[in-house]
Amino acid sequence: QGIGVRECLLFDVSREGKSGVGEELWGFALTPARREPLGEVVLPNGKSGVYSPVLGLVAYVAERTPPSAEGETWMLTMRWHDPVTSKDLPDHDELHASEAQARASEARARASEAQARASEAQARADAQAAGAEAQAQRARAEAAQRRIAELEERLRKT
Repeated sequence: QGIGVRECLLFDVSREGKSGVGEELWGFALTPARREPLGEVVLPNGKSGVYSPVLGLVAYVAERTPPSAEGETWMLTMRWHDPVTSKDLPDHDELHASEAQARASEARARASEAQARASEAQARADAQAAGAEAQAQRARAEAAQRRIAELEERLRKT
């Protein structure tokens, strides 16, 4: 209390506790004279949690399961729930996953833009090549016309 700490949460991941919310989580308001238990609330997901008046959030214990474990509990974790929005706050892994998804989405967008630019460049190159080929054909046709004119002129002179 002397350093300004107004609340304390204790989270026992070993599940060896015998009392507290879900037997793993306890919350206390700290006063100069004593510590008083924080109020227990039931969340919309049915879990019991500890309401923190300082944060305006509810802490609760959740089981974390890796995607590959198919129902096997990986570990216990403490989550925060915002009673105003009725949503859990994202945890560290969720934040990083959403950041990675955003980066991947940006990378896909950049790749798509690069592909579009490459396609446009190829179309321009194809058009230039077609133009060059047409110009070469015209030049050959003009050369052939000049040759015909030369030969016709020779025939008239003979």
